[in-house]
Amino acid sequence: MIVGRSDKTYCSDQCRSLANSEKKKISEWPIIELNKTLRKNRTILRTLCPAGRSVVRKEVMDAMGFDITVFSSIFVTGKRQVYYLCYDYGFTPILEKGIEKALIIMRQTYMNGLNPWKYVYREEAPPGIN
Repeated sequence: MIVGRSDKTYCSDQCRSLANSEKKKISEWPIIELNKTLRKNRTILRTLCPAGRSVVRKEVMDAMGFDITVFSSIFVTGKRQVYYLCYDYGFTPILEKGIEKALIIMRQTYMNGLNPWKYVYREEAPPGIN
């Protein structure tokens, strides 16, 4: 039995809090799962890159459960090499003698300040692009 105001929905603050937590959990489930995958990816990259830079075979990352489709941001170098970052660790795909590998790095301070509009072609294409 609910005692109090006629429009009272919950019997206590604890019941209200529990109900709101459940609603939030349902609506934020995709975010929770995405963050879980990002954390796992970051842990894998950190494990494979103890010195701040390393090269590993893609199959090693796959065996550890790395989800190549989930990353938190990207960084494009001046030479248009793309790094896929999972928080403070990232990788770029490389091919060595036909073997798929990844160059893994720790994020550097110069990688802050990404401007994605820098790569949008204006009225004329950049040199080398027809």
